[in-house]
Formats: sequence, C-alpha cells, structure tokens
Amino acid sequence: MNWLLRLREPWTMTGLVCLLLICGAAIDNLLFTDSLMGSSYHRTQLIWFVIGMIAAGLVAAMDLTFVRRLAPTGYLILVVLLVAVLLVGREINKSKRWIELGPINLQPSEFMKLSVILQMADWFDKRRAARPWRLRDLGTPMAIMLVPFVLINMEPDLGTSLCVAAIATGMILYEGIVGRGLVIAAIVGLLGFTGAWYSGGIRDYQKGRAEAWYQSIVEDDDRQKSPSERTQAEQALWAVGSGRWTGRSDQEARASVLRHLPFMHTDFALAPYAARYGLLGCVFLFSLYAGLIAWALRLADQVHERFDALVAVGVAGLVFWQFAVNSGMVIGLLPVVGITLPLLSYGGSSALTVFLGVGLLLNIAARKKTH
Repeated sequence: MNWLLRLREPWTMTGLVCLLLICGAAIDNLLFTDSLMGSSYHRTQLIWFVIGMIAAGLVAAMDLTFVRRLAPTGYLILVVLLVAVLLVGREINKSKRWIELGPINLQPSEFMKLSVILQMADWFDKRRAARPWRLRDLGTPMAIMLVPFVLINMEPDLGTSLCVAAIATGMILYEGIVGRGLVIAAIVGLLGFTGAWYSGGIRDYQKGRAEAWYQSIVEDDDRQKSPSERTQAEQALWAVGSGRWTGRSDQEARASVLRHLPFMHTDFALAPYAARYGLLGCVFLFSLYAGLIAWALRLADQVHERFDALVAVGVAGLVFWQFAVNSGMVIGLLPVVGITLPLLSYGGSSALTVFLGVGLLLNIAARKKTH
C-alpha cells in the first residue's frame, strides 16, 4: 500500500484534480452542444470516461516492466490495424480513420501515439549516450515515428500524423541531438513538406485550409459576411469572440453563430465553451491543461530511470501538442487540420488514450524512485 500513499504527493494530486475538472467541463460542454444538435454524445462520453478511469487504474497497478515488454507487440499490432483502416476502415467525411467493432468505432491512430512513446523510450533507454546523439544514429527512432506518420497521413489525417511527429521530435530533443544534426533535420523536414505540397502528399482540401488561413491573415476584409459565407475557422472565431470576458447565457449562446458551426462537439469543442464562459473561462480551462502537462514534466525531472522520464515527457507532449494545435486553429492562429482537444472533444479512442497516458504517469509516480 506504500505505493498508493505516494500518490498523495502534491504534484500528483494537482494533476489528477486538473484531469477531473477537464472531464467535468467536457460533460458540461457536451450537454450544451447536445441541446443544440438533438444528440446524446455526453452519455457516451461519460461511459468512455468511466472506462478510461478504470483503464488508468489498471495501468497504474501494473508492473511497468511488463508494459515495456508488451510495447513492441502492441506497436506491430497497431501498424497492422492502421493498414487495415486503409483497406476496410469506415469512411467519415472523406477520411478512413476508424475500424468498426460492433457498436464501437476504434481509431488506431490515437493509440499509436502512446505506442510510439513507449517504443522510443525503450530504444533510447537501452542505448544511452553520454553525449548528444548524431543524426545518423537516430535511424531507428525516426523509423518508429515515420511508419505511423505515413500510414496515418494516408487516411488522410494530417493533424494526428503531425501530432505523432511532434511527440517523437520532442522526445528526441529531450535526449539531445548535436546542433549540426538539428539543422540538417530541419532542412530535410522543410524540403519534405515542400515536396509533399507539390507532389500531392498534401491533399487539395488540406491546401485549401492552409490557403484560407493565410488569406485571413494577410487580407483586410471588413465586409460583413453572412453565416453561410463564413468558413469553419471564421465561424469558430466568431463564436469564441461572442463570449467576451465572462461568457454568455446558454440562451444567448444558442441564438448566436454556434447554430452554424459544424463539428462543435469534436474539433471545435472549444468554441461553444468559449461562447458560454468567455475569456476568463478559457484562461481557467487552459490552466487545467497547463497543470496536467506540468505534472508530467515535473515527474520527468524527478525520476531516476531514463525510461520513466522519457515516457513522462512523451505523455506531456501528447497532451500539449493536441491542446496547442486544436486551440490554435479554433482561435485562428493555425490552419484547420482536424485534431481534437484532449478530453473536451468527443471521442472514445482519444479519451481512452489520454487516460492510459495518465495511468502510465501514476505508475511512474507511485512505484519509481526519485533522485
């Protein structure tokens, strides 16, 4: 029972409180969007939250060595599932991202984020370097990242594939890479993006989103647009701005631009929240995500085992990059790429992935020795 007592440490309690408050905000937000759409997503999401909490508890109680041994098998299974998605996956909005398992739609790309974290942490831990890594020595971790990156982008799901790449890159930077290698990697990445743009690797509708975002920045268009003329990003930005400082009542929010905003329960879940709770409510919500991420990074700084530290950094990156990209696209700082806001957006696979990541953090916090 001593390992359970370690969970009473202030940083761990802070992270768990932040997690639970985000879940509460998510259910409240889905109750509101369900009232607009005549749906019942909040009930399904609540079930996923309960399943996620149970899964997090199970992972927290497991022997982490056992989880580590299963990581390569899990990675291979998820690669096979990603291939299966491309062949027989369910298509929604011109994307194949899900495999139907009875009443459940499983999204393998979400679980692949955790699998990449475990695989890369295991590889780096077994090959510790006393000095920063050279680029030519990183072929294996780059392959661990690139295989799912390519398969997920073929669905197409640019947002999730970029999230996988960002998580892996963060772990590599945490390990350390020589300056010349970092410059070369940046040049190769830029050339790869340019080649994908002109060769069809980035699809026309994805280019259109990027171009629309760019035009919204460089053009000064004061013309009053009707709701039907606005893009998704513009609709979301109008909804966010309508909340002002302290938000609007539910009745006022229902009569606002939210009526014309698509995907308000998934990719644009932040928009109805901001319309109802305003800037102050968003600051509070963002502080909850910051607390969750800070807990993971604090844990990475405290533990002695390199594998544990890398897993904690990876989980922090998982939450941070999804949060940063999603909130950035909702408020117009980034183009729309189709990525959910962790826990606040509806989605069972996404929620379960976050809870499994939290389970790993609890396992590390409870069982591992610190410096």
